[in-house]
Amino acid sequence: MVPPIATQRIEQPPAGIYYNNFMGKINWHQVYAEVKEFTKITLKKYSLFLVRLTPHQNIAQTVLSYTLIGWIILSLPFMNTVHVSFLDNLFTAASAVSTTGLNSVNFADSYTFLGKLVVLILIQVGGVGYMTFASFVYLSFSQKHRLRKSQQDALSAEVALPNTLKLSDFLWAALAFTVIAESIGTVFLFNYFRHHDYTIWQAAWYSVFHSVSAFCTAGFSLWNNSLETFADSKTINLVMSCLMLAGAMGFIVVTDLFNFICRRTKEISFTTKLICLSTVVMVAFGTFTLFVTTPGLSVWESFFQSVAAMTTAGFNTVNIGILSSCSLLILILLMSIGGSPSGTAGGIKTTAFVSVMAIMYNRLRLHDRVEMMGRRLPLVRMYAATSTFLLYALMLFGSIFLLTWTEKLPFLDLVFEASAALSTSGLSTGATAQLSWLGKLIIIGTMLIGRIGVVTFGMALLGNDDDDDNDKPAEKEDVAV
Repeated sequence: MVPPIATQRIEQPPAGIYYNNFMGKINWHQVYAEVKEFTKITLKKYSLFLVRLTPHQNIAQTVLSYTLIGWIILSLPFMNTVHVSFLDNLFTAASAVSTTGLNSVNFADSYTFLGKLVVLILIQVGGVGYMTFASFVYLSFSQKHRLRKSQQDALSAEVALPNTLKLSDFLWAALAFTVIAESIGTVFLFNYFRHHDYTIWQAAWYSVFHSVSAFCTAGFSLWNNSLETFADSKTINLVMSCLMLAGAMGFIVVTDLFNFICRRTKEISFTTKLICLSTVVMVAFGTFTLFVTTPGLSVWESFFQSVAAMTTAGFNTVNIGILSSCSLLILILLMSIGGSPSGTAGGIKTTAFVSVMAIMYNRLRLHDRVEMMGRRLPLVRMYAATSTFLLYALMLFGSIFLLTWTEKLPFLDLVFEASAALSTSGLSTGATAQLSWLGKLIIIGTMLIGRIGVVTFGMALLGNDDDDDNDKPAEKEDVAV
C-alpha cells in the first residue's frame, strides 16, 4: 500500500510586502505608499541639508547634482547608439550642464534621439541658471509667489546684479527673454533648413536644438564638424551669432533696456553701457586680428569665430586644428575674457576684465582712485574684479599643469583645451578625444569649476556665508562684476 503523500500548508506572505502569490502579482497600492513615504523623508532630509549650506555651496551642489542625474540617465542602454563608457557619459553630462560643448566621443553619432534630448534639457537648465530655473519652478507652484530667504540668497550669489535692478524683475525678464530669443532663432533656422533638402521633422529638430545650444552658449551640434558645412551661409552665421551674443551679453542688459523702454528707469545703467561697449570692442578686435593673421580666412569666418570664442559658445565654421599658433592665442584671449555677468557665457567676464584694466590704467597714471568712463569704481567691485582675475589665472595654471603632467600631447593643444574647459567654451583643436582617463577627469573638473565660477567655487570651499557688501553703504550706481 502506497503511503499518502504528505502535504504542507503554504503560508501566505504577510501584509505589506509586494508579492501576494507565487505568480508575482504586485500590490501597487503598497508600492506607491512606500515610495511616497520614502520620497517624502528623502526630500525632507535634503531640504534640511540645503538649509545648512551657504549660498555658494548650494550653487556648487546643485551643479554637481544635475551632472550626476544627467550621467545616470545618459548611461542607460537606450540612450546610446554605440557603446559609450561611463567616463565618457560623465564627460558629456558635465559638458552639457556646464554648457561647454567639449566632447570625448562623437556626440552626433553616439547618442540616440532620447540621449540628445536629455543633453538639450541639461543645456537649457545650465544656460538659464540653476537657481534661476529652480526659483522659477518654485514661484510657479508656490501659493504665496514669493521666494524664501535662502532661495533669494542663493539666487543673488549666482547672478551678479547692479543695485539699480531688482531680483524679481531680473528673474522674470531672464526667463521671458530666453523663451522669446530661442523661439525667434528657431523660426529663422527652421525657415533655412526647410528650404535646404531637410524634412519638416529634421528642420524642426535641428532648429530647436541649435537655437537652444547657441543661446545657452553650449556649442553642442548635431553635425560631426559643428557648423563647418555652413561656413558660406550668411543666414546661419548671422542667426547663430545673434543668438550667442544675446545669451552671452546677459540678462542684465535685457532687464535694464526693458525697464528703460517702459520708463521704469530714467536712463540706461552704467553696467549695460559697459557690457555693450566692451563686447563690441572685443568682437571687432577678434575679427580684425583673425582676418589679418590667418591666411584664407574670410571676414564672415573671422567674425563668427570671434563671436563664438568671445561668447564661449564653441561653435566653429573652420577647422580649429589647422589654425596657426597666433590665431589660437587670440581665441584663448577671447575665451578667457568671456561674456558678461548674469549671462549664459563663461570666462572672467567683460566687466571684471575691464575693471582690472581700469585699475591698472589708473595706477599707471598715479591716480588716488579708480575711475572708468567717468565713473568711480567702488572698492568692493575692485576686490571682486581682481579676485576673479587672479583666481581664474590660478585655476587655469593648475589645469594646464595637471594636463601637461598626465598627457603627452602638444603643449599649445593642452593650453587651448584647458582654456576652453575653464571658460566653458567647446572649441577644441581635436585633443579632447585623445585624452587619457586622467585627462578627461581633469577637464571634467575644470568645466564644472568654470560653470560654478572660480570665486563661487572658492567661497564654497571656504564655507563662509558672510557678505561684506551688506556692511557697506550702497553706491548710487555701481557696476556688476
